[in-house]
Amino acid sequence: MDHSADQTENAVDQEAATDNTVLTRGMDLDVFDAAKEGKTDVLKRRHHLHQILTPTKNTVLHIYIAFASTPNYVEPEHEALRPPSIVKEILQMWPALLSQKNESGETALHIAARHGRADIVELLIKTAKAGRPQDLENGPTSSIAAWQMLIRETNNEKDTALHFAVRFNHFRVVEILTREDPDFSYSANDAGETPLYLAAERKYGVLFSEILSTCTDPNYQGLNGRTALHAALIYGDKKMTEEILEKKKDLAIAADEQGWTPLHYAAFSGCTSIVKQLLQADRSSAYIVDKADKKTALHIAASRGHIGVVKDLISHCPDCCELVDQRRRNALHYALEKHQSRITTFVLKDSWLSNILLNAKDVDGNTPLHLLDVSLFGTRFIGDARVDKMTFNKENMNALDVIIADDSRNEIYLEQALKKNGAESGHRILSKSYGGHRKLKENKGGEDTDETNNVSEAHLVVAALIATVTFAAGFTIPGGYQSEKGPEQGSAVLSKNVAFKAFVITNTLALCMSSFSVLMHLYVSMHTKRKGISAAFDEVLYTTMWALILMVVAFLTGTYAILSPGLAITACVIGCFFFLILTHATLAEISPTYQRLIVVSSRFQIYRR
Repeated sequence: MDHSADQTENAVDQEAATDNTVLTRGMDLDVFDAAKEGKTDVLKRRHHLHQILTPTKNTVLHIYIAFASTPNYVEPEHEALRPPSIVKEILQMWPALLSQKNESGETALHIAARHGRADIVELLIKTAKAGRPQDLENGPTSSIAAWQMLIRETNNEKDTALHFAVRFNHFRVVEILTREDPDFSYSANDAGETPLYLAAERKYGVLFSEILSTCTDPNYQGLNGRTALHAALIYGDKKMTEEILEKKKDLAIAADEQGWTPLHYAAFSGCTSIVKQLLQADRSSAYIVDKADKKTALHIAASRGHIGVVKDLISHCPDCCELVDQRRRNALHYALEKHQSRITTFVLKDSWLSNILLNAKDVDGNTPLHLLDVSLFGTRFIGDARVDKMTFNKENMNALDVIIADDSRNEIYLEQALKKNGAESGHRILSKSYGGHRKLKENKGGEDTDETNNVSEAHLVVAALIATVTFAAGFTIPGGYQSEKGPEQGSAVLSKNVAFKAFVITNTLALCMSSFSVLMHLYVSMHTKRKGISAAFDEVLYTTMWALILMVVAFLTGTYAILSPGLAITACVIGCFFFLILTHATLAEISPTYQRLIVVSSRFQIYRR
């Protein structure tokens, strides 16, 4: 009866092997438990063990290695019960399991490498060396040994066992695999990752050094055309960068898919020590431009404000400053456009850079001066005698014309600085308009005047409304007046209350400031042709805004003075909550100074992280 059952089981297994299918019932529970626990005595009773699979084609060897690598696995004291001994015994029963893959294309070596089982990795390679050629599924070629085929085998995603060992940071496994087969150049997987690139990207310095020093010809490639050198310096690892450059200097000029060399990334991050290493390896990288905008590393460093990188680039390659991007903009154009004052100061102090960059024109004829729009350091740049204040772009506008046309609230200081240093409006395009001062603005947009008038009218209504409300509040004070005869008759009931005093002060200030705004509107309407009117209008706007703030404060203090403590505090909290949101949104929208404070604050938070 037992012999007949075995024959039936063998027939079923042979049929499954012939059709290359997996039985839908999966692996028998007793076989699965025996494989999990390494009970080889149970496994010996089963025939065609290599054909007994889970639904994803995992063999008993896959299962045992996976369970023997779990964190809660307790290593047996007896050597015969330890994982290498169990694995050896399983392979003695069915040698074909050594190279058999699961549905993901993973061999037992992949599983052992993933879990860091260096002892099992050593045993599998040793077994492959001692085994017969036919023990491996595909068999060796004339030039590759069977054990080498096992090490180089890839899964469905083109990952080798070394990929797994690096990905999960198992140094001992990496050491075994690289020293057993140092001549193999591991190709990239489907994601474009080689083991060396993975080690660099994940900052596994020890693994990186092991692969680089042991493999005779390692593959440096990574995803998106990057190399391991790109990955090393993107994460600012100086040691990895040095190790790669010592072994393969030509990677210093290798560009990725967007044309960025390692120097571009180093300039972006601002790491001066790595920039020096790259320039010493191959200074020609300073002249390489990217594919999108034709930017050099100097353009990137200038726009980011990395003064140390700019100095290093100029000291090694002083003529790289002559290179321009596809818009024909140089490094100074980028520095001024991004408000990098330290770069501008450095250019002004260097006679060579000043000669090349100060008055260079881009494709639209704009010099760096045309792009200047921040007064914090602009006056220093304008005051330099080498800067041509009257040069015109292709729209026949000089820097002063650009400022007048934009009519930005924050540029009145630049306008004054330009005029003080000899700049005058060019008047080259006034003939195209209908005459009159500042017709240049109409060439930028005919609706500016109408929009300004609408804003002015709305502003006047708000200022008048605030003045009306605060005036009325001054005579209908909280708490009322003393009605009893005596020396204090007609005085405020709450005159000695601190909150009431705050109400009177803030309400008075709001009335005065809103009245001032109304008066200034009247003055502006009578003197529209005077210079500085737009700047005066901006000041009035800020005055009205503060009057509105003070009016809200007066309301809160007034209610606090007359209400019970609990209700008063609730009213103040609600009022402050919505008041702060409105104030923040308004300031962020209309105040350049507040905008700069927000930018500085956000950059500080990013720096802290």
